[in-house]
Amino acid sequence: IDGLRTVAVLPVILFHAGFSAFSGGFVGVDVFFVISGYLITTIILREVAAGDFSVLRFYERRARRILPALFLVALVCVPLAFAWMLPWQFKEFGRSLIGVAAFASNTLFWRASGYFAAAAEEIPLLHTWSLAVEEQFYIFFPLAVLLLWRFGRRVVVVAIVLVALLSLGLSEWAWRHQPMANFYLLPTRAWELLAGSLLAAWTGRRPTGTSTSTDPGTGPATEAGGAIGLALIVGAILGFDEATPFPSLWALVPVGGTVLVILCAGPATWAGRFLSLRPMVAIGLISYSAYLWHQPLFAFARLRSINAPGPLLMGGLALLALGLAWATWRFVERPFRDRARIGRKTIFAGAIAGTLALCAIGTVTEITRGLPGRLNPEALRMAAFMKPYKPRYENCRAQQAGELDYCVFNPALGRRVALWGDSHAIAIAGALADRLAAEGQGLVNITNAGCLPVVGVHIGVNRRCLAINTLAVNFIARDSRIDIVLLEGRWTPAFAGTQFDNTEGGREPDGNARFYAPAKYGAAVLTPDQVSAEIRGTVQTLLMAGKTVVLVGPVPEVGWRVADTLTKIAMFGGGPARPLPTSAAVFRDRTAAVDRAFAALPPSDRLIRVAPSAVFCDGPMPGRCIAERNGEPLYRDDDHLNAAGAGLVADLIVGQMPDLHP
Repeated sequence: IDGLRTVAVLPVILFHAGFSAFSGGFVGVDVFFVISGYLITTIILREVAAGDFSVLRFYERRARRILPALFLVALVCVPLAFAWMLPWQFKEFGRSLIGVAAFASNTLFWRASGYFAAAAEEIPLLHTWSLAVEEQFYIFFPLAVLLLWRFGRRVVVVAIVLVALLSLGLSEWAWRHQPMANFYLLPTRAWELLAGSLLAAWTGRRPTGTSTSTDPGTGPATEAGGAIGLALIVGAILGFDEATPFPSLWALVPVGGTVLVILCAGPATWAGRFLSLRPMVAIGLISYSAYLWHQPLFAFARLRSINAPGPLLMGGLALLALGLAWATWRFVERPFRDRARIGRKTIFAGAIAGTLALCAIGTVTEITRGLPGRLNPEALRMAAFMKPYKPRYENCRAQQAGELDYCVFNPALGRRVALWGDSHAIAIAGALADRLAAEGQGLVNITNAGCLPVVGVHIGVNRRCLAINTLAVNFIARDSRIDIVLLEGRWTPAFAGTQFDNTEGGREPDGNARFYAPAKYGAAVLTPDQVSAEIRGTVQTLLMAGKTVVLVGPVPEVGWRVADTLTKIAMFGGGPARPLPTSAAVFRDRTAAVDRAFAALPPSDRLIRVAPSAVFCDGPMPGRCIAERNGEPLYRDDDHLNAAGAGLVADLIVGQMPDLHP
């Protein structure tokens, strides 16, 4: 078991450190869920069968196991957050402290998730979502076992099977329709813990050498089972990535592998001997503390660094996490698990005190709005440009056409212009609406973060775009009040398949930028030629419907999150030279495939191409693309424009559009 914990925790750490070889390292959490379900259910069933189960004793064990190290790590994070976080980040951090204390951080992070949420890599306590899932599970599970046990062991097992199947089915549905809830919440994760519970029920019927494991003996079947189980886990770690729907039926790979290892990898098997090696056991013993420490270390390194932290620093922090984990295990975990040293009353009193302390700190950060007085005036001025967007605008009136949601700016002025696109379109919508209002026109705003305005395709696991874009193109084509359609999106990653690196220290966090069209090409990643063909099909559909199409080219990516970088320069000094430009040559090389695709579209007097690079790269600084002007950033982050930058693009678009007046 301890060796298996090592197999779980190391890939999680290396995945979060950004090592691409461990692209599926996130499945380590699923391995932990199975182990937890197996061990805890073994104890519960044994004590219930003996008539010796105590709810109070059960939660005491959980408190001893979970809380001391958790409270320590959370409290250590506070001074670092105070020193390095911006007000809105510190306020969100305070909320996460309350979420941790209430074992509700998974719900908190789910509700705060979304395209414009804080970067996951910079949330120190994000990883506590998995602890919240476990503790929520253990609120209900022991009580359910007690309730059903009076009807017999078989009823308990049947109930576990039914709930596990329901949870698995729900996760398979939810990754398509509610992907963030699917990832964070208990109902779609419970089946992984219950897989361990079923294994405990199965092995508990056979003679065992210890209370928490079974020796399957030797033989080809057990030898193969243990090896296959390990291979499944390792295969998921190395083969899965952010494009893998998760959790879903794909999660059966690491979950099934974990079940096989526990069931078959006895001490006489190759897998059992490997997992029992002293280094494997040693890391497994400290795996809980290692899991707790790694995310805060990585998050604060990213918060403090102006340039993206390199692999050497992240690798060093991974080793530091293991060192801190050993110290925490030796001086915190072990003493608090020793009932002879620390009694029940002390444990529960400490749990209450720690909970109140975290809630108090979180309340202070909420009331004070993140204590903005910590920052100097220039840092506060720059931080104001980082405010997240809202997909809906106060002056954009919500509308609905069948199942399509959209909104209209200035509806009294008419509806001859529509904006269709992703978050890059959202970024310019307000400024564009203002410019069009000056021309006497309203704006139909059909924007959805993560959904390029191309029919039949989606990026990563975001399959909701398939339905949204079909509804959007049909609505635009049929609405006679719309004459002009603007297509705006982040085109470049769809062609390049990678996030942006400006080669000067600014590197966007890795993410899945690959393009899929399942109805036409199946699960394969689209080639640039295929992406080009899909764009051409969408444009032709609109042209055939009699619309004028304004195709807005790529907004230059920056690599640095501009407002954030300027704020850090004001806070800490150093960083890239102001006024923070990037290489125009790098931009043009990266967008060459997009330019070729747009140039290859059939000529039409109703097809207009607009290049935002004209205002960013073609004049202000020769050979460079600007990211700030007159001492103010033009971007909210590394690729989304803020109000100032959006105004420049809106002016360019309106200036190149055909006559807007009937």
